[in-house]
Amino acid sequence: MKNKTIKSSDWEEIPPNFVALTPLDGRNYHKLKHLSEFFSEFALNRTRLLVEIRYLIFLTQNRIAPPLSRPQKTALEKLLTGFDLRAMREIREFEKQTNHDTKAVEYFLKAKLKAMRLPSHVEFVHWALTSEDVNNLSYSLLLKNYTRILAIPMIKKVLNQLKRLIDRSTIPIIGRTHGQPANVTTLAKELAVFYSRLVDEFNLMSEMQLQGKLSGAVGSFADQAFSFPEKDWLAAEEDFVQSLGLEPAAATTQILPYDSLIRLFDAFGRLHEIAIDLTQNLWLYMSFDFFYTRIRNTAEVGSSVMPQKVNPIYLEGAEGGFELSNALLAMYKTKLSRSRLQRDLSDSTVRRSFGIAFAYSYLSWQSAAEALERLEPNRPAIDSDREKHWEVLTGAVQTYLRSRDYRQPYEVLARRVKGKTLTRAEFTNLIDTLAVKSADKRALKQLSFEQLAQPCRSIVKRVLKKKIA
Repeated sequence: MKNKTIKSSDWEEIPPNFVALTPLDGRNYHKLKHLSEFFSEFALNRTRLLVEIRYLIFLTQNRIAPPLSRPQKTALEKLLTGFDLRAMREIREFEKQTNHDTKAVEYFLKAKLKAMRLPSHVEFVHWALTSEDVNNLSYSLLLKNYTRILAIPMIKKVLNQLKRLIDRSTIPIIGRTHGQPANVTTLAKELAVFYSRLVDEFNLMSEMQLQGKLSGAVGSFADQAFSFPEKDWLAAEEDFVQSLGLEPAAATTQILPYDSLIRLFDAFGRLHEIAIDLTQNLWLYMSFDFFYTRIRNTAEVGSSVMPQKVNPIYLEGAEGGFELSNALLAMYKTKLSRSRLQRDLSDSTVRRSFGIAFAYSYLSWQSAAEALERLEPNRPAIDSDREKHWEVLTGAVQTYLRSRDYRQPYEVLARRVKGKTLTRAEFTNLIDTLAVKSADKRALKQLSFEQLAQPCRSIVKRVLKKKIA
């Protein structure tokens, strides 16, 4: 599936649905419409149909169901490639009769088999399956495909934008601990911390495998084994689940234990938390004027009353969206870790909201990419901030003097500079008053922000060498 790259700042070509219940399907639908390929009722039923058709073909290959000719298999595959809103409406009509969404897909496929003059195959549709056999495979496939097709490329885009910003940010800054000027670092190195964390978690997420099951009403293969006792149904399940690109679960109830999905949710959640940390820190750096936002359109408004404002709206939007997504993902992890006896239906309600969590996630990655693309280091402001805080160099001074056998240099300097700020001239005067050798005074007077920032450049190089899965 090829999708046009949508930016957070892009506007829709046609008006949105102004009466939609959520901003996902309303004002933001043009940015998120590709997610309907994975999280809509249409996508769910199309994937259910895929599982049912693949299973029917699997039964024919294992001599459980009558054989199918190549043209007949091709005709079945066309039901998938030709699946459209008309087919969806047909399924919906069956659901009105059955009040059961998965049974409706079964009846839809049976009707198509009758129309294809394959009556002997009709009763092998959904044979010995519970709805959860179809549904767990469908949800795992949809989540796997969303992650692979949309989420991974979007997160990679953010990583690339962050990497480019790092390349533009090789500037010594005053690092702050407890909110106070502390020591020398570089803007690039501080951003590299987030890049490193994101890459590590992204690589873990990219390698995750989702599970599936096909073991019947209570996970015991009871019905299958009664009809065909000579068949190794555990091996058959493994073959079918693996043929879909999923990992077979070793033991289940009626439902697939959600642990593999929960691991995926947790991986996304950790990525979101790091991204939230990044957006909040970028926001703070902007409040110091260390970054400014490039304006693309002079008609853009930052404030309805303050004409000078250019607000970090994409950083703030990303932060809020990630928090919304994580609230749902955290609920999924808690809720889906438990199931009463062999099955209760409360998980079904929860699963239908997966699209909300991942839509807010995707929307936030879009906003993060937009923010990073617009940010530019403000060198004059950073230079000005450094010149106000030469006192931060005294940390390096006392460390130097301690290594050269001077007594209590920390305590001497603390009495002179604690709670104070120093200009360059005041720092030089301070060095002149220290009872140290002339050679050491010369070395300390030559101390600079650039000199102290040198190790940061090596750190950044090491981080940027990390491979992205």
